[in-house]
Amino acid sequence: MFVTKSFASLVAAGALLGLASPARAEVPASLCGTKPEMVDVMLRMIEQGVEKLYSDNKMFVSRDNRDGSMWAITLPNTTAHPAVACRTKAMDTAVLCNAGEKPCASFKDQALARFDKVNAKDQ
Repeated sequence: MFVTKSFASLVAAGALLGLASPARAEVPASLCGTKPEMVDVMLRMIEQGVEKLYSDNKMFVSRDNRDGSMWAITLPNTTAHPAVACRTKAMDTAVLCNAGEKPCASFKDQALARFDKVNAKDQ
């Protein structure tokens, strides 16, 4: 498992800044079995069995080895931040993004491309 103190601080800061309750246009009922709130997603990312697979200057991708789900999470320097996309082994994808239609559409496209890149490496 890859966890840094700064990542744990990011989770705590997100909780303090109220990232759990922003105004939203569309909220999925669940994000790969997790409550669709950024704080809950970030807490899941630091649990046992979650490994970081990929990162660049816009987002990172992690896999939860307990259920095989993959997660793409934006970094603070992106216009869609905070946003998260998850994909199950069955290729179901859910996205939580509050940044507006254009940045969220761009984030979703980029997250799906990262998922495909990671899947290609796994095969």
